[in-house]
Amino acid sequence: MMATLDVERVIRSPLFTSPCKLIHFVEELDEYGNPTWTEGGSTEVRAVITADTKTIARLPETLRREGTILVRFMVADAPKGFGSGNDEVEWRGKRFVIKDCADYSQFGKGFLRLTCWPAEVSDGSY
Repeated sequence: MMATLDVERVIRSPLFTSPCKLIHFVEELDEYGNPTWTEGGSTEVRAVITADTKTIARLPETLRREGTILVRFMVADAPKGFGSGNDEVEWRGKRFVIKDCADYSQFGKGFLRLTCWPAEVSDGSY
């Protein structure tokens, strides 16, 4: 049985959303056959964005990235092919890399939930 919960009213409500930019990257190959990624376009959307509890993630380079955000917006608002690990979200003037993209199409008209971390090493401030 398919879920019937429809969250569109919340996800589209100006009371709960803020503007952000979805930035899609396109994979290409350089002259040696190595993959490169270039910005392929962007789309402005309104999304429900919540911040984490400023947990610390240790990376192999021993750098710290703090300030993970969760971004939720309607599937219909997503650019074609958006949601891979190379795509980014720009919110409040900062860029965040998509770490995970979950598709909740089974709920009403469907929405995406992105888990994103700062593109640059950060102290977690927004």
